[in-house]
Amino acid sequence: MNTKTDINKKSIAAIAMECGVSSMTVSRALRNHPSVKKETRDLILRAAEKTGYHRALKTGRPLAVTEKTRPSVEVVLGTFDKSISLFYSAFLTSFEQNIAGEGYDCIVRTCGSEYSRFLSLREILRTSNSEGAFVIGYFEPEKIQALLDIVPNAVLLDNPGGAYIEKPYSSISFDNTDAARIAVRHLLENKREKILLAKGYPGHYFSQEIDAGYREALESAGIQVDENLILETDFTAEKTYEQIKSALDKGIRFDAVFTNDEMACGVYRALSEKGLKIPDDIAVCGCDGLPLGKQLFPKLTTILLDYRQLGNMAVEFFMKSKRKDYKPYKIKLLPELHIRESTQKTHNEH
Repeated sequence: MNTKTDINKKSIAAIAMECGVSSMTVSRALRNHPSVKKETRDLILRAAEKTGYHRALKTGRPLAVTEKTRPSVEVVLGTFDKSISLFYSAFLTSFEQNIAGEGYDCIVRTCGSEYSRFLSLREILRTSNSEGAFVIGYFEPEKIQALLDIVPNAVLLDNPGGAYIEKPYSSISFDNTDAARIAVRHLLENKREKILLAKGYPGHYFSQEIDAGYREALESAGIQVDENLILETDFTAEKTYEQIKSALDKGIRFDAVFTNDEMACGVYRALSEKGLKIPDDIAVCGCDGLPLGKQLFPKLTTILLDYRQLGNMAVEFFMKSKRKDYKPYKIKLLPELHIRESTQKTHNEH
């Protein structure tokens, strides 16, 4: 092997020659510098990958900073019990990768229900020099208002906000009401008429929206809503298991359940312990489109809420807001039904 020739093939100069750009442009592209256009960077990265090039990193003390520090954006994530829900991981991955591609660092800040932690978060945001902020997850209405007072141009993600917000604001969220309508209509089409709704906290926007869609779909079908078939949980599989088990013990009759994917795990457990088969005895439809739905037996029918799309759109609209005057916007992403075995006997997925 000619070592010198091999090294030359993997050199910045060789990549520059292949792509028809300067060595400086290649160097900047490999460092993800924002001055390089996306099309040019993609071309250079493909060439570098083909040659197996990896930029050598110097060891020892770092050199003095000669370029401007990368700008940053902040994602403020509201959590329930100090844990991050599964579906937010898909959003964070998509968002971070896309915003990094635009030359920004992503700072994630989490906040549970502790008052002291929220006060600390407010102070951090008040003194932050980030160029944008996104709020995702659940915060009580007064906390949302407080966050928007500090960062007026912060964008609400997943959370649609509401009339309680006094000033104009932007949001990108899912049409959860339509998700519930789609789910209930699907269950009705499969000859299920006593559909139980297992939702989360009553004051949570997701709970309120799926409750509304559930009621609308039943009323449109001429079916009176039975309040005994609406259960409130804490969004966990364990609490849902307890609620479903209690309903069965009380003799409450139902032939289908609509809930979210994580809570559906609790539904499966409760039905299994009672010897009830899915979907023969009771059909189950989830919501969120989490990967775990495919691992349940039978596979879980679900309403897909695409959190990767949410991350992509958040970055897209952030970049647009940097190029022109800020104007508040509200976007609702459409849900999509994925039919699997938990609602009907089929091996086909749509």
